[in-house]
Amino acid sequence: MDTIEPATTSDAPLSIGLAEAAIDHAAQVAVLDMPLPQGLRAAADEAASWRLSAALRSLARDVERGQSLDQCLAARSSRLPRHLAGLLRAALRTGGAGATLAEWIANRNSARQHFRRVLAALAYPAIAICLAIAVFLLFAIYLVGPFRQMFDEFGLKLPFATVYLFRSTQFGLRAIPAFLAAVALGVVSIRLLGGRAGWSWLVGNLPLVGNVWHWSGVAEMLRCLSLLVEQRVPLTEALRLAADGVTDDYVGSQCRALAQRVETGRSLTMSLVDMRTLPLSIVPLVHWGERHDLLADGLRSAAEMLEGRLKGQTDVLLQIVPPVIFLIVGISISSAVISLFLPMISLIQGLS
Repeated sequence: MDTIEPATTSDAPLSIGLAEAAIDHAAQVAVLDMPLPQGLRAAADEAASWRLSAALRSLARDVERGQSLDQCLAARSSRLPRHLAGLLRAALRTGGAGATLAEWIANRNSARQHFRRVLAALAYPAIAICLAIAVFLLFAIYLVGPFRQMFDEFGLKLPFATVYLFRSTQFGLRAIPAFLAAVALGVVSIRLLGGRAGWSWLVGNLPLVGNVWHWSGVAEMLRCLSLLVEQRVPLTEALRLAADGVTDDYVGSQCRALAQRVETGRSLTMSLVDMRTLPLSIVPLVHWGERHDLLADGLRSAAEMLEGRLKGQTDVLLQIVPPVIFLIVGISISSAVISLFLPMISLIQGLS
């Protein structure tokens, strides 16, 4: 007896997370050469959540009615990325939907892992610097201030180290709030005027962590672009679709600028050289791909190269920068404490 499936509307909303999960199951079904509707129903029986199970069953019914998978997904989610819709259309047109969707899901998972590593690499130095500033402010306000008042009342002749400590803390108490206010104002201005692309540009130009952020976005773009090119999507269209799919909006804007140059007849290699806004280290691999009519392989190799550099840079940031910052803070506090107690030693010797 056929099981009666719960009724769901064909236009029920489907979040991007559920869309990706549905695509992952569809890719597994296609790789196994199973009929898509039956495979989707089998995947629905093993789905981890009832939402995903209902979405898979609804997709199976729509596929049986003659709709394509990308049409089903697009009908349920206005937030479905344009590059994904274009990739699905190209994959269905060339007949390699299963392998293409599986690789797209693998690329998405890889991009998430790299993004988490980038956030961790950014968070550790940021937390360490914030703690250092907090320690300095507490030390300057609650320790240096009372000691300075006491020394002034006793009229002691202070050593150079103590005088330098008092002057540096006084300067820091004035400069740090002004610096933080200027940074906050600059960040807000760039975010409001430049949008998400301006914010991405700002983070990508920070010392130490900027390259990590930028390489992550470029690697994600190269992976997406290679997949689109492999499905014979025209290069200008592939560049624009990849721009819509990349997390880093600044890299996306540069990708659209590349599409405009390629549209005028310039090669992708020369467009990269002319713009110089993306890492020039990827140019030889892109040139090799264009020269040998293996652009997808060249783009994929460039992404792998950047991901290798990204891993090395994030390891350095995670393992070296925080200990160095904490060491500098520890040495600074020790030196400051010694500078504070030098006049006390002189006072005790004078009284004895």
